[in-house]
Amino acid sequence: MKVLVSNIMMLNERDHFDALLRTRGVEPVWPVVNQFMDEAQCLSHAGTVDGWLAGDDRITRAVIEAFLPRLKVISKWGTGVDSIDLVAARDLGVPVCNSPGAFRDAVGEYAIGLLLAASRRIALNDRRVRAGLWPKGRYLGLTGRTMGVIGYGAIGQGVGQRARGLGMTVIAHDPYQTATPDGTELVDFPALLARADVICLCCNLTAQNYHLLDAAAFASMRDDVMVVNVARGGLIDEAALLAALRAGKVSAAALDVFETEPVPTDHPLLAEEAVVVSSHNANSTVQAIEAVHANTLENLFRHLAP
Repeated sequence: MKVLVSNIMMLNERDHFDALLRTRGVEPVWPVVNQFMDEAQCLSHAGTVDGWLAGDDRITRAVIEAFLPRLKVISKWGTGVDSIDLVAARDLGVPVCNSPGAFRDAVGEYAIGLLLAASRRIALNDRRVRAGLWPKGRYLGLTGRTMGVIGYGAIGQGVGQRARGLGMTVIAHDPYQTATPDGTELVDFPALLARADVICLCCNLTAQNYHLLDAAAFASMRDDVMVVNVARGGLIDEAALLAALRAGKVSAAALDVFETEPVPTDHPLLAEEAVVVSSHNANSTVQAIEAVHANTLENLFRHLAP
């Protein structure tokens, strides 16, 4: 059997996983991947593999159809499956597996870390001190403020737990929930925009919420709002965010994700002092990564077993 390995996390440890897969009687196929494979690159492997250890590859209906009848399973590394046509996979009988809830703590910690770095200009002050300066800025604190979490699954709940630890009030918007396991108040989207001092995106990207935070949304927010995105870049209209930052509506932004990744070095958001950026790496704890490695492989072999 052959398995296509296109997720970045296993590609970064190719030697280890190559040996591991071969001990299980599987021949791995290792494409050259820059973040993820587009539809054309996916199609170049059509009909050649029995399983797929996928990343954020653009797995469309056309891709799944082309991989049949040989493909038995798509085992997605991580939690997000928005790059996979799940309706097509179901229609065509191809199981799609992921690791739900695996990054609750890792991403929750990172979201708060990014927020603190942005709100208190920690990274900026670090750079200035290294340059020989000794800044004494005045920045907005978080205690007593309201955190609005959009998407209140495992990761959103992890962010909410930590925000409460900072003395914040937490509200959430999640159209797929009618109640929260931790008692957090659920509100509609306009109410969240109107009440939140900090807005943290923790939801999946769908056709319905693309550019959820657009110019109109920013206009509806409180003055000096802070924005954190540890979900998907397409949730924010980046031009609208830039305008809101320059107008002073947004006081700080913390972005682990962008619409184009890696983010271009000339992206105008990178020039803003109130913006802290990261490399789509909020899940980066040893514990979380090892757990997802193990679960992704378990999902694969469970479906490949005769």
